[in-house]
Amino acid sequence: MGAANMIRNPAEYPILGILLRGPMHGYDMCRQLGEGIGSIWRLGKSQIYALLAKLEREGLVTRERVGQENLPAKNIFSLTPRGREVFKAWATNPVRHMRQMRLEFLTKLWFARQLGANSERDLIRDQLSQCQEQVQRLETSKQSCGTEIEARCLEFRVVTIRAAISWLEGLSEAMGGVSDRR
Repeated sequence: MGAANMIRNPAEYPILGILLRGPMHGYDMCRQLGEGIGSIWRLGKSQIYALLAKLEREGLVTRERVGQENLPAKNIFSLTPRGREVFKAWATNPVRHMRQMRLEFLTKLWFARQLGANSERDLIRDQLSQCQEQVQRLETSKQSCGTEIEARCLEFRVVTIRAAISWLEGLSEAMGGVSDRR
């Protein structure tokens, strides 16, 4: 299975994404991630360094040891073309499950602004579509519920997704986009 197709630890993507800004050492990554997505996702230094080692083994980042005058050498990490491809594939696709909205979608939204003028709008549009499709599937499933608890569970999921749809439509409208309420 290629690096672009394998199931990845979601915490790898912010590391790949921050390296879109250019080569940097681990301390700078920690600082920039904390300043950028720290209110969404807190990645610890040891976690970042462990994931950098894994990403390097997989060929998604490279490491160069750079000497410093009167200081120990430091490792500078860079994104490889394959790493860029893996990140962009993740960052431009909507999340599939509501449980991923809190960390992954909000992180994608933050990075979307750095990917280009239309990336944020496209991501919101695609996520809206994904959520609307989920509501339709669940509404259809509710018709064949065998128990009351099963119907309540599905209704809870529908209400949760509709709340996300409302929020996404608000984002879209604030950006001057046209929402497609269903």
